[in-house]
Amino acid sequence: MKKIIFSVISVLAAVFLLGFSGEVREAVSKAISDCLEIIVPSLFAFSALSFYLQKSGLYKTALKPFTFLLSKILRTNEELCGIFLLSNIGGYPVGASLLSGLVRENRLDRKDAAKLMCCCFGSGPSFIIGMVGKTVFNSARAGAVLFLSCFLSSLVMAAVVFLRGRIELKETRSRYDLSAGCFIDSVSSAARAMFAVCTMIVIFSVIMAALGMIGANRTLAEIFAPFGENAGAVFSSLLEVTRIKDISAGEYAMPICAALLSFGGVCVALQTTAIVGKDIPLGRFLLSRIPASALSAVFSSAFVHVIPSMSEEVLAGNTQAAAFSGNAALSACLIAMCAILLLGNSRDFSR
Repeated sequence: MKKIIFSVISVLAAVFLLGFSGEVREAVSKAISDCLEIIVPSLFAFSALSFYLQKSGLYKTALKPFTFLLSKILRTNEELCGIFLLSNIGGYPVGASLLSGLVRENRLDRKDAAKLMCCCFGSGPSFIIGMVGKTVFNSARAGAVLFLSCFLSSLVMAAVVFLRGRIELKETRSRYDLSAGCFIDSVSSAARAMFAVCTMIVIFSVIMAALGMIGANRTLAEIFAPFGENAGAVFSSLLEVTRIKDISAGEYAMPICAALLSFGGVCVALQTTAIVGKDIPLGRFLLSRIPASALSAVFSSAFVHVIPSMSEEVLAGNTQAAAFSGNAALSACLIAMCAILLLGNSRDFSR
């Protein structure tokens, strides 16, 4: 039965792609533009830095003041605290990539990695402050509050994870790799993660275009009618989180954005699945997105009412500030990513 259903869906998809090639081309073009203007500028550099800190071993030194304190709070070793911090500042793909790497190295059990996925997940400050804060609220401070809300939500989830049982991370001899090869490998890992992210964004853009053509978007958006003018944007963001830029500033915009950022969206969930493969079971992670989103919404609402003038700032509305643009810069970024991918492949081949 499943084969028949998927076969029918595949045939319908082929008909749509052939019959509405113009709409498909427009959806793909816009998605690629969003990736180059929003996703890559806001995530790539931070992801590369996070991978480099982890692969080189420098995070043990760079994050020492934070991991020392966090290890006392969570009652676990500092290396796991470092992984937690990197996952929440590097962007959605970083936690999945780091944990699956530890599983492949036989340093972390699959079940323990599944538990850690519940808290080692975040969109990172560069994306939240640089894109969501400036685009939705035209305020870097609002973006900082959103990031803090999401981070505190992850911290509460981490406390729950570590309180429910000890997580074992096999020790390894502490060493630092400051070679050029480590740097290239780190950037290549970030590039591969960005490639997986961007391709999923493109295909989801086509799926959403198809839903729009058959009127499903309007029907499903009615379910979110309590969100008022943000109903359509909330539905779109649940599918693909970068659509959060379409949220209109208002009284409930902060908790809505915080919840959506912690949830991550269906597209990010599929990206995470693609990154971890069979290394980590994700059932527990998917369920954890519900309480994590609720916590983020609660924290952001509290901050709005506690921080002076924040409520007025949030209610002021946005001006839809332009995202990073410039054809020359975008082309250079694309060429650089292609070169990094090719260089990484050539290194693997030479080995």
